Amino acid sequence: MDKSDIALGIRVTIAARQNRMGDHDRSEVPLSVTGHHLKWGNHRVLGKLGVEENVPTKLLDEATLAAAAATLAQRDPALKNVLQQWGVPPLWQRPASFSTLVRIVLEQQVSLASAKNTYLRLVVACGGKITATSIERIPDETMRTAGLSRQKTRYVRELSQAVIQRRFSVSSLAKMSDEDAAANIRSLVGFGAWSADVYLMMALLRPDVLPIGDLGLIKGTPEVCGPEVSSIDEIVARAEMWRPWRSVATRMVWQAYLVKRGKDVSTIASG
Repeated sequence: MDKSDIALGIRVTIAARQNRMGDHDRSEVPLSVTGHHLKWGNHRVLGKLGVEENVPTKLLDEATLAAAAATLAQRDPALKNVLQQWGVPPLWQRPASFSTLVRIVLEQQVSLASAKNTYLRLVVACGGKITATSIERIPDETMRTAGLSRQKTRYVRELSQAVIQRRFSVSSLAKMSDEDAAANIRSLVGFGAWSADVYLMMALLRPDVLPIGDLGLIKGTPEVCGPEVSSIDEIVARAEMWRPWRSVATRMVWQAYLVKRGKDVSTIASG
């Protein structure tokens, strides 16, 4: 690593925002375990089961994000260009909490602004804090008034009941491997692969998640890497060089995607 790369790597942007580009229904691109690998359709997504069963020892923080971005810039000229133009992407960290899972539900298939407004109204309806207990105290009509669709009201209600009945533990996710945490989230009604990936990336800060159901990644990668990297097959293949920092590479693609559309990524709240 030469001095320019080191300088590039320490240009840390301290910022926070949340991001949601899109969620694919599980029926469209099924997740399955084939042999010893977790697969999305025909694509191997996570590592070999039994080899990467442990929780990653190095989770993302601002320093690790900067170092990983510099490493990726050395490997991939397209990401080096992103780093040179816009610096290290934001960490976009979210609390590892019930409320974050609720917010992820609200962000499915709608704009960030719409989801944020609905979330804030739901916070008020819940008395200032969204928890499984506060959700159970309010009727469906109140959630609908806050802006939740009938379907999302059901998803949030199912989540709160799973927590209260101890069928699902939010705090336990941090102690699980990527594979197990993702599988636990996907077991919830209304939570697909994108929802699990976003939670792993932003709440659990796992370093090597590739959210291939994310529309921002799908649309942004050819803009960053060129039209020859446009299909899911091509994105998955390109991402092999990004291991074990695919979550960081995804943030770099998101950053470029948003900046090119005139978005100020530093002003979009993550919490």
